[in-house]
Amino acid sequence: MDPAAWARPETRRSFAAYRRGALRWFAGGLVGVTAAIGLSAYAVQVLKRPGLGVFIVAAVILGLLGLIIGGGGLVRAQRFRRVLQRAPWQRARLRVAGPHLRLVFSADAETAADADGDQQRGVDVRLMTTSRWRVRAVVGYRDGEVLLCPAQDGSYVLTAQGMNNLYGLLPLERQPGRYRP
Repeated sequence: MDPAAWARPETRRSFAAYRRGALRWFAGGLVGVTAAIGLSAYAVQVLKRPGLGVFIVAAVILGLLGLIIGGGGLVRAQRFRRVLQRAPWQRARLRVAGPHLRLVFSADAETAADADGDQQRGVDVRLMTTSRWRVRAVVGYRDGEVLLCPAQDGSYVLTAQGMNNLYGLLPLERQPGRYRP
């Protein structure tokens, strides 16, 4: 049996990079909220200009947004860690068609014996993230080999050689008539 994905040093580095990104968002949000509260007190008491309130409210909202994004990233990081500690990496080929991805799993000794002809086991997924740079990073591995770690709920954690980050994938619901990659 393959060791858990967490046993590989590259996995721990990728996890650390993902977690650092979430911590940056969280810390940025915390600094934004703290600075907005401090500036509001300064604007009202020292400058006697309550008209700066619009900018301060915007800073508070942006700070809260950063806190929410960072908190969500930290929760996902813990979930990714549990998945990586439990299951081994599986190799798959990444196919891309629009916003959807198809993962075609590499045939190993067990699946090669069960496969009919050149039928390959695959699954349709979508990225958990919608940020452009993260989507572009994954799409850059189009038709390349990626590593997947399956979670118990049917989702996956994805990485690839040299990617140095982790990405969450959710399975697509089966809807008849929808184009699939």
